[in-house]
Amino acid sequence: MIRINLIPYRTARRQSQIAQHLSAFIAVLVLAALLGLGLHTMASLQLADLKEQTIVLQQQNTDLKKKIGKIKDLDSLRSNVERKLDIVDDLQEGRFHSLHTLNTIATMIPQNVWLDYVSDKGQDIKLSGLAESNKAVANFMRKLDKSTIFSNVRLGEITRVVKDGLPLRRFSLTLARDEVKKSEASNATNGKRS
Repeated sequence: MIRINLIPYRTARRQSQIAQHLSAFIAVLVLAALLGLGLHTMASLQLADLKEQTIVLQQQNTDLKKKIGKIKDLDSLRSNVERKLDIVDDLQEGRFHSLHTLNTIATMIPQNVWLDYVSDKGQDIKLSGLAESNKAVANFMRKLDKSTIFSNVRLGEITRVVKDGLPLRRFSLTLARDEVKKSEASNATNGKRS
């Protein structure tokens, strides 16, 4: 019988298989390392991009905060200007009250009454002067009381005086101007309609 020794063949085959398995394992390890390195590189790039976006967003946030501060300053400036414009409007509206008041008083003064003092303080008006008689003062008071812009006409005092040899009456009156109240009421209703 013939004998064939197969042991070296099997050993060579086994060593060849071990080498194949070992090379496959090393190839898998290299592939896994390359894959891990690739994933790490992608994650690093994404992280760098996110950091850049964060820096850009922080800069935009800083710019927007500055703009918001400017807007708040503009709002306070606008409210200040509006307040000043309201004051100017009030002054414009009230600048003719005294003129209108004096004109109305001048048209109501009888021929035998002379005024030498007029004080206009908003709603309160004080008058003093001379008249030929008590009746002339009473007539003047009635005219003022019938007026649409004056109310609460009160006689402060009336005394006899002699001026240039003529007997006269020195008098003082206080009265209230209703026109101020009426214009404020009309402003309030106009403001509600706006």
